Amino acid sequence: MVNTMITFKKVIRTILEHKAQYLGAFILIVISSTLFVALNLVSMNIDNTFKVFSDKNVLSDGEFYTKSKPDVDDLKGRFDVKIEESGVSDCEIIPGQILRVFSENIEVNIPAVESGALPKDSEILIDKFFASANGYKIGDAINIDGKNFTISGYMMLPNYIYIIKSKDEIINDPKAFGIGVVNKEDFNNLSTKENFYAIRFNNSVDLKSQEAEVKNYLNNNGFYVTNWITSEKNTKISYIPMEVQVMATMSAAVPSGILILTCILTGILMWRLIKRESVIIGTFYAEGYRKKELTFHYMLFPIIIAGAGSIIGAVFGIFLLNPIFNFMLTAFPMPVDSIVYRPWPIVAAIVLPILVLCLSTYLVVNKVLKTPPAILMKGGDTKDKLNFIEKKLNLERFKFSTKFQIREIIRSISRTVFLMFGIIVATMLLLYGLTMKSSVDYLLNEGIKALYNMQFEYIFYDIRNGQPPAFTEQFSASYVTMSNNEDISFYVTGVLPDTNRIMLKDLQGKKLLPDKVVMTVPLVNKLKAKIGDSITVFDNDNGKEYTLTIEAIADTYAGEFIFMPLDSFNAMIGIKEDSYMGIWSDSEMKFNEGEIKSTKSLTSIVAAFNSLIDQMGIMIYGLTVSAFILGLIIIYIVTGLVIDENRNN
Repeated sequence: MVNTMITFKKVIRTILEHKAQYLGAFILIVISSTLFVALNLVSMNIDNTFKVFSDKNVLSDGEFYTKSKPDVDDLKGRFDVKIEESGVSDCEIIPGQILRVFSENIEVNIPAVESGALPKDSEILIDKFFASANGYKIGDAINIDGKNFTISGYMMLPNYIYIIKSKDEIINDPKAFGIGVVNKEDFNNLSTKENFYAIRFNNSVDLKSQEAEVKNYLNNNGFYVTNWITSEKNTKISYIPMEVQVMATMSAAVPSGILILTCILTGILMWRLIKRESVIIGTFYAEGYRKKELTFHYMLFPIIIAGAGSIIGAVFGIFLLNPIFNFMLTAFPMPVDSIVYRPWPIVAAIVLPILVLCLSTYLVVNKVLKTPPAILMKGGDTKDKLNFIEKKLNLERFKFSTKFQIREIIRSISRTVFLMFGIIVATMLLLYGLTMKSSVDYLLNEGIKALYNMQFEYIFYDIRNGQPPAFTEQFSASYVTMSNNEDISFYVTGVLPDTNRIMLKDLQGKKLLPDKVVMTVPLVNKLKAKIGDSITVFDNDNGKEYTLTIEAIADTYAGEFIFMPLDSFNAMIGIKEDSYMGIWSDSEMKFNEGEIKSTKSLTSIVAAFNSLIDQMGIMIYGLTVSAFILGLIIIYIVTGLVIDENRNN
C-alpha cells in the first residue's frame, strides 16, 4: 500500500513537471471521445427517429402513377399491401412562392402533426420552416387556388422528410417552397392536381419481386404504370439513411485517427520518460521493487490520462448530442418521440482509449524493463546505435548544422512519424474545412451560374407544339435510369442545337454546342464512360428503353446531365419534331391554372446555396479551429521533446 502511494505521488509529480506534453495527450483523448460519443449518438438518434416515424406514420415502400384508375380495394385483396390513393398539386401562393399541397392520407404516408390539429374543411397543415420563413402562424389565412384556407397546424410527412422542390436541387429555400396537407374533399376541388398511389407491403422481405408482381398485374390489366418511385430512390427519403451512414463512418474514422495519434504520442512520452529515469528505475530495483510493481507504476500514466480524458470527453459528447441532433432536424424535419442514450458508444469511448493506450504503453515499458538493473543504475544503455537509414546516408558532405538536423530527424523515427502523421491529419481537417465553402462557391459560380443563361424554367403538364412564347426558348427532358444499374439516375435534356441558354465548354475550355450527345463530367466519372461509349437507359415516365452514344464531354460540375439536339430527343421518345415540354425565360411569366407542372427560379437556387453556405459557417470555423489546435499541440509536444533530449548539448 505504501509503495503504491509512493509511485502514485511520483506519477502526479512527473505529470505536473511536464504538464504541457501530458496535457496535449489529455486534450487529444478528450477530442477523440467527444467526437466518438457525439457522432454515434446523433447517427443512432437520426436512425431511430426515422424508423419510428416510418413505422408510426406508415411510410410507403413506393409511389406509382397509372394511366387509368385501378380499384384500390381489389389490389388490397390480391396482394398483402396497404394502398391509398393520394394526390399532389403545386399551388402558387404569391409570385415566386410555391406550396406543394398533398391530400391527407389515413393509411399510408400519414402526416405527423407537430402542433395544431388535422385539417377540417377549408383548413390546411403546412411545414414549420415554410411558415417561419414567410411569417405564417396557426390561425392565419392562406390563399390557395383562389380559396382561403386557415392554417390548422404544422406537420411533417414521412415521404417528404428532406424538403426540396425537385431532384436536381441540393437544398431548399423555405421562403420560396414548402409543403402542405388538406383533406381529400378540399384537394379534389383544386383545379390542378396529379393523382398517384402510395403502397406499403406488409411483408418487407424481397420487396423488388413484390413490386414486380403489382406492376405486372396493373400493366396486364390495362392500368399501365407510367412511373414507379421506390422509397430507396426517393431523394426526399433516401438522404436520411445516407446521412446516417456518413455520420457512422465519420464517428469511426476521425476519432480512430486521433486515438492513433495519442497512442504514438503516449508511447514516445513513456519511452523518453523511462530512458530519462533509468537511474531511478535501477535504484527502485535495488530497494526491492519488482518488475511488476515498476510496470504498474508506469501504467498509471495512461490510466490517469486516458481515464480522465475519456470520461470528460464522453460527458462533452453527451452534452453535444442535443445541439447537433436539433441542427440535423432543421435539414431533416421529423417528430422526435424520445432521445436515445444507448450505452455502448459511451462505454466504448471510455474503455477503448484506456485499453489501447495501456497496451501501447505496456509494450514500451516491458521492452525497457528487460534491461538488467546494473546497466539501468549506470544510466542505461548509452551506446548510440545507428539505425539503417543513418548507416546508408553519407552525412559527412554536409556542414555541421545540416548534419545535426538530419540526425535529429532520422535518429527518432517514431517521433518523426508522429510529427508527420499529426501534421497530415491536422492539414487534412484544415483543408476540408477551408475547401468546403470554396467548393460550394465553385459549384454555384462556376457550375450553375456558368451553365444556365436564364432566370426561370417552366415545365408544362402537357407537351406543347409549334413556337414557344416570345423571348423564351423551348426544351424537353426525361428523367432516366441506367438499365444495368437502377441506383444511377439522371436527366436527358433536348435543347436547340444553337442554344445560348445552356453554355457548355469542352475539356479544353472551348465553347461546346449541344448539336450532338453531350455528357457532363460528373456523370462521365460516375459511369466511367468515354467518348464513343453507348449507354442504355429506361425512361422513368413511360418505361421505354433508349440507347445513346456519347459524342462529347462537357466540362461542367453543375450536375449529372446528358444534352442532345431537341429534334433528336423528340424522335427518340416518339413525339413530334416541333414538340417541347418546357421553356426557359429571362423574366417571370404568368400562365393559366393547370398549365404549369413545375417552376424553377435561378434566383431561388442561388438563395438556397447562400443559405447552405451560411449554415456551413459554424462547421467550417469549428473544423478550422480544431485542426489548428491539433497541429499546435503536436508541434509543441514534438518540439518540447527535441529540446528536452538535447538539453545537455
